[in-house]
Amino acid sequence: MEVIITRDGNQARLEIKGDIDEPGAEDLKKRFRELKISLLREVTFDFKEVSHIGSAGIGKLLLFYKDLALNGGKMGIENVSETVYELFKVLKLDTIFSISK
Repeated sequence: MEVIITRDGNQARLEIKGDIDEPGAEDLKKRFRELKISLLREVTFDFKEVSHIGSAGIGKLLLFYKDLALNGGKMGIENVSETVYELFKVLKLDTIFSISK
């Protein structure tokens, strides 16, 4: 899995390439922690090249959301595949943060 981070002021975009399995989730957490979370107001995850996310990855997304929300920030996930989108809907993650196909 590869993570490309683009930062613009108080916004960050993480483009993820590959599936988010357990090792990928740990790598994603490490990369997310490199950002100065307290300075961010919006984080967008681009899932264009993600076809699978495991429970560890979902747990990390919830952790990221919590960290951002505590600092007044928000997050969203875009370019989600149909399979991942349906999983997020079943888990009701769409009620927590923005998710778009």
